[in-house]
Amino acid sequence: CFPGNKQKITSNSIWLSRAHETTGVMAMATLPDKPMMTVQRVVGLMTHRHSEGMIERHLKALKALVKNSRQGFLLSDLVELSKLFTLCCERLSTSPEYEQPVCRLVKLCSLPFLMQRASDENTYAPSVIELLSTLGKLLEVGTSPIQIQVAESISIFFTDPGGQPLLEDLQLTKLSYNAAIVERSAVAGKLMQVYGIVEDASVKNTLLNTLHILSSTITNCNHMLTVGGARLVCESLANDITHKELTVTVELLWNLLENGSKIQVSRCSSWLPCAVLPFGQASSQVSNLKCMRILRSVFSNLMVRAYASVQVRQLRNDVLVICNLIAANCLDAPFVESEFLMDLCIFATHPEVSRTGKDILRTVKLTQEHEDFELKRLFICLLVTFSNDPAALRVMSECMVLLGLFSYVIPNDKAGPEWTAAQFEELQLLALSCLCNLAPLRIEDYTVCQGNTRLLILLEWCIRHGDFGGHGNSFHGKGGRGNRMAQLRYVLRLILNMCTSGNDIIRQDFTDQGATSLFIGLLTSQLRHDKDDAILIEMKTDTVIILSSLCEHDLHRKELFCSTGGIQAIVPFLRMDTRKLSCGLGHHRLLLAAVDCIWCAIVGSSLAEEILLENEGIFLLLDLLECCPDNMKNQVLGVITDMSENPKTIQHILQWQGKKCTSPWSLIAKLWKEEEEDMQVPREYMNTLAETQLPLMGAQQTSEGTTPQLASQPSPAVNDVSDNLRAKLYVMCNRLGFHAYPGDLSNEDKITLCIVEKYLDFKEGEVWYEVAGELAQEGMRPITPDQECIQEILQTTERKAEEVLKKQHELIDQQQEMDLLEEQEYYTQIQEYHQSEEQARIKFEQLLIRTSNYQALKTAKEEQETAIESTRTSSMVRIGERFHSTTIPSLNTTAFSGRHLTVETTPMKLTDKYKQSKQPPELEVTN
Repeated sequence: CFPGNKQKITSNSIWLSRAHETTGVMAMATLPDKPMMTVQRVVGLMTHRHSEGMIERHLKALKALVKNSRQGFLLSDLVELSKLFTLCCERLSTSPEYEQPVCRLVKLCSLPFLMQRASDENTYAPSVIELLSTLGKLLEVGTSPIQIQVAESISIFFTDPGGQPLLEDLQLTKLSYNAAIVERSAVAGKLMQVYGIVEDASVKNTLLNTLHILSSTITNCNHMLTVGGARLVCESLANDITHKELTVTVELLWNLLENGSKIQVSRCSSWLPCAVLPFGQASSQVSNLKCMRILRSVFSNLMVRAYASVQVRQLRNDVLVICNLIAANCLDAPFVESEFLMDLCIFATHPEVSRTGKDILRTVKLTQEHEDFELKRLFICLLVTFSNDPAALRVMSECMVLLGLFSYVIPNDKAGPEWTAAQFEELQLLALSCLCNLAPLRIEDYTVCQGNTRLLILLEWCIRHGDFGGHGNSFHGKGGRGNRMAQLRYVLRLILNMCTSGNDIIRQDFTDQGATSLFIGLLTSQLRHDKDDAILIEMKTDTVIILSSLCEHDLHRKELFCSTGGIQAIVPFLRMDTRKLSCGLGHHRLLLAAVDCIWCAIVGSSLAEEILLENEGIFLLLDLLECCPDNMKNQVLGVITDMSENPKTIQHILQWQGKKCTSPWSLIAKLWKEEEEDMQVPREYMNTLAETQLPLMGAQQTSEGTTPQLASQPSPAVNDVSDNLRAKLYVMCNRLGFHAYPGDLSNEDKITLCIVEKYLDFKEGEVWYEVAGELAQEGMRPITPDQECIQEILQTTERKAEEVLKKQHELIDQQQEMDLLEEQEYYTQIQEYHQSEEQARIKFEQLLIRTSNYQALKTAKEEQETAIESTRTSSMVRIGERFHSTTIPSLNTTAFSGRHLTVETTPMKLTDKYKQSKQPPELEVTN
């Protein structure tokens, strides 16, 4: 024994001795002169100057180390273990005897490491990473058995949680910790790098399986992509490999494309860096002609051999998913240049489009099996992905893709036997969804396929009642179980996309085929329900927008819309409860669509406008303008402003009264004040002008200042006209007449309308102010007449603002005087009330005296009779006439007597029972 081996017993030997005791095996006494073999001793043996050449002893020591460490290695020993692997790597080239011991040690590394404390995982994490990096170096310099063993050990370490340790004071590292260490060590990139270099089939297969296991996480995929992993895996598909290897390779490539193309960090920690790659790097690695041709060859072979087994069909679908991922993440992938897209389009439209001379299609036959049905769905989704590429659209046009998709745009009861009813319905809805993207981009192909006629036939079938009930299985079939609503939903969506594509020929063709009356009938029949359903509201919205696009800019179509009951179908939407606009079901879109339909299909036609007025349309629009959200007021006010060109509309507007605003003038003033509050326009008491130079400028426009603009670029003052409602409000007031507002309008509204009246003058002065500012900043001085003209315009604008401010102050003074008069009148009423109370008190005291003092009552009676006699005429009774007295003699009351006598009682407030009594102060007594 050499001196370097004379050392104390390590923790490794201690826990091993205890392990032997716990398993019932007689443990040999650990003596100081014969200590158990540890990693530190083996490293010392191989590095000591007296024993570094003793290969046999090295092998024996390595064998003993493997035997003593069969439960795994302590985390504290991993630093020395990394050194041991490094020493073995250096000696492998000259001494192949180290191969077997190294393989055994590497196999032990597949076990979870042992930790003595809970904090060992974080403490020794750098040591574990260094060990895995050393194993990665073994892949480069090691032999085939070592490479195989390293790959297998890493995959087991990544996936196997291991068993329980034999000693209670030791714990295994967690599986999540092992996976995180593998991710951060970047060993996956080293495995991928060796996979691209090695030629041994068995090693390559083992590396492929390990990479497939590691590719389940995003970080490992990113490490693989840093060394061009996607390209290496794709190029390996060109080799002669078995079906199992082809399946694993395809799944690995799928994981790289799906996980590695995202900017995402998996299981980050404070002590390890995270690998982040730019979006689409995996797709960019395979977007070259060589990889595209390989994928084309693999997919074509799988299409031809798809009849062989279910596994082949599943693998074929997986390759198609990979193509979809590449096309979605890398727009410049050479699908067109490699003619791969043409093959895909041909396969996608088979057998819907018959082709002759294509030998490859003779062996391609799709059945009702799930894999073939899934293939058809993937083909349709792939066509949508390629719709953003103009070159791909030309290839799809050559392959008659739209014709193949339109083969599904037929009534479901006329479908062929190729697919089951549920499968055909799902493909039909998917084809309609795909056509929503492709058809507006290929108008010529759409016209050749007679798309309008096909869609209207399917639409009529959806409206017609029948025995067919949808299955509603797919995402697109939501809400379509037992009915035809799913087909109706996507037919309307496709028609909407075609009508809004900007092609007037298509809109005219729809009108000529009677689509206008069909859509109006749809609103009044199938879609007339008021239940809060998102899909139903979406279909209503699409139908209303279709009617808007059909009738826009065409007077004849507007009159046709009016004559077929379109106005009666649109007006009910204006009565919608505005509280539903924020429920998230799409009511706001429906209401905006209805307003837009009035703007496009009614405004401009005198006949349609009269019918709208007869149906209280302008009243409903004003009601909506009063209570709608701020983001809808611009559209509603625009419709009202355009309709105000009709003189009959003015009379209806002037007669309107709202819930809060009593007249259109108060509504205009309210909207004007709200708009200026949002713009932060400086105003003073009661909305009077704060400045006379730029009275309309808001805070944002003020902060932008005056900067030189191009001749074709509007200035901030001009942009302000379209950015808010003030211009529309001014136009509307101008048409109503600024002096036609009622007298009961509040003084504050009158002050606001003073500003509205001078809006055009103030805006003109604001524009000239910007012109003068731009000229000054550019160092240009206008000629003297122009300079004087500009100054005169600015001074005139300021004088007008001063006049408006003066008028506003006059209105304020008048209001103050009126308030003072009202205050005086109120005080007069208070004084009269107190006087009446005093008279009532005196009257009550006299009554009390008469009722309590008989002499006072007699005196009062005499005074009353004297007063009555003084009012009578003095003419004497003539002879022969009889005088009838109206008084009752001997009646000691001062009240006038009759059949009904009203007795005044003592007021309750003067009695003790006032609070308990609820009787009135006067009682009616009947004689």
